[in-house]
Amino acid sequence: MAYIDLHFHSIYSDGTYTPEELVCYAKKKELSAVSLTDHDTIKGLERARKQSEKLGIKFINGVEINSCCYVSNRLVNIHVLGYNFVIEKMNEYMRTLKVLRDEHNDAIMRALQRIGICIDYDDVEKQFEECVLTRMNFARTLVKKGYASTEWEALTKYLHKGGCAYVECSYPSFSVVAQKVHGAGGIVSLAHPAEYGLNDNETEILIKNLMDYGLDAIEIIHPSQDSIYSKKLQDIAIKNNLAFTGGSDFHGNKDNGIDLGMGGENMMIPDSILANLF
Repeated sequence: MAYIDLHFHSIYSDGTYTPEELVCYAKKKELSAVSLTDHDTIKGLERARKQSEKLGIKFINGVEINSCCYVSNRLVNIHVLGYNFVIEKMNEYMRTLKVLRDEHNDAIMRALQRIGICIDYDDVEKQFEECVLTRMNFARTLVKKGYASTEWEALTKYLHKGGCAYVECSYPSFSVVAQKVHGAGGIVSLAHPAEYGLNDNETEILIKNLMDYGLDAIEIIHPSQDSIYSKKLQDIAIKNNLAFTGGSDFHGNKDNGIDLGMGGENMMIPDSILANLF
């Protein structure tokens, strides 16, 4: 059986490997198909595609976009995985998302400064000038500056909800993101359902609600999801005629034991899911 990975990040967002390095690593891991899904940017896709063609690996355009949706009268930050879209048709929306992310990053910087952490953009840990900054980039800088011992501590202490420098972001609605991905000829998948703090009933309600706005698939394999939870998601997908996706959410060096091509409990992602996805 061949295996794939449809969710990982490069230096263009908060990963530590170049697109080429990721594809070479995928080849070493004997993966047959991959998708680069950087946060709110598609700038690394052509580099990854060219390397995939050289190494004989199937490549699928991808991106991960923040959105929001109400569940039981609670606003939840939902991550959307977009796949197989036409790059040229997504470029304008990517520019819009960059403006929103830049505004959010400015607010994070001010929030850190208000609690006495004086850093500026020259300090922020990033791989190269063109990368999209995420909270992970801020977390790496906080570790480097001695404000936290690990990236996870930096995220939970300062940057995640409940942290002392947390800033709420005005994310676009799921329906808007889905419309943009579909408009570019792409497919919409719900990323890592286990990470939204919902119980099983709420998760199923969320999925059914998102279907009304264009949900095509569910990420059933992810490091945050054990085999039992993955089976529950698969059953929900089958019941609702949704496709499956799966990925490692690999960010590169020091990624807390996460490795390319692996989901929770070392589950691998079979390439058979591609048949129903595209």
